[in-house]
Amino acid sequence: MSNTSRTATEQLLLSDAMDRAVSQADFSALSGKNIFIDSTPIESFTDHKYLLSLVRQHAFASGCRIVEKKEDAEFIVELRAGVMGTDQHDTLIGVTEMTLPTIGGYGGTSIPEIAMAKKTLQKAVVKIGIFAYTNTSHRPVWQSGNLVAESRAKNRWLFGMGPYQTGEIYTRVVFDGSEVNIPLVQTGEKESVPLGEQVFFEVPEEDKESEEEVAQADEKKPETTDVATNDAPAGKLEEATPSAAVGAQANVPPTPLPTPKVNALSPPPVP
Repeated sequence: MSNTSRTATEQLLLSDAMDRAVSQADFSALSGKNIFIDSTPIESFTDHKYLLSLVRQHAFASGCRIVEKKEDAEFIVELRAGVMGTDQHDTLIGVTEMTLPTIGGYGGTSIPEIAMAKKTLQKAVVKIGIFAYTNTSHRPVWQSGNLVAESRAKNRWLFGMGPYQTGEIYTRVVFDGSEVNIPLVQTGEKESVPLGEQVFFEVPEEDKESEEEVAQADEKKPETTDVATNDAPAGKLEEATPSAAVGAQANVPPTPLPTPKVNALSPPPVP
């Protein structure tokens, strides 16, 4: 059995933090423009190609047109990174491993670690920045500011049992490779919509009924035609009455609008 030089947890933490940082950028100012992404400042960082691919995907999804040659671009988008790394912190409730000093000529005694509870926290931090300027005059156009994101993984041991794994890279508590329900360490279901997952939104029944009523009202609404532009034979358009000229108010009885349904979560209609 062999392992890679980098653990899967480290790579998951870094990539998840990159996802969160890039998702904060707003490329709407460059939508519809030809841009060239300059990634030279991040080439010395770990996993810089994954970060560059994320930025390209986010720019494409925002309506930007990415060109491969700098001279073909209207704007240059420069990407930089200040931090892309991991930290680790350990917490222990109990007795740490130690060696007692020699007493009376006798050798020292080692005491093993005795842990009632133990926690290991590994955290990935990513800090990036994106800015754009014109290709010809090199004048500033847009900057994202500092985009900072973190991703964490926690391992817990209770009375020697563990690790119970929680964190942003896990959907639920994991023990021995399986998802479990632990009331004391359960993170709970996420109520927010995950950015990196495909989601289909269901239209509430009240909204469907309101859309049907509006559609029925549009079908019942009488069609108004302009007398001056009707299908009358050529040469008879001058017989139209002056009151039917373009822009004149037509004497069409008003059609009552349907009474909108009020959702329990929506504000009352304006009278």
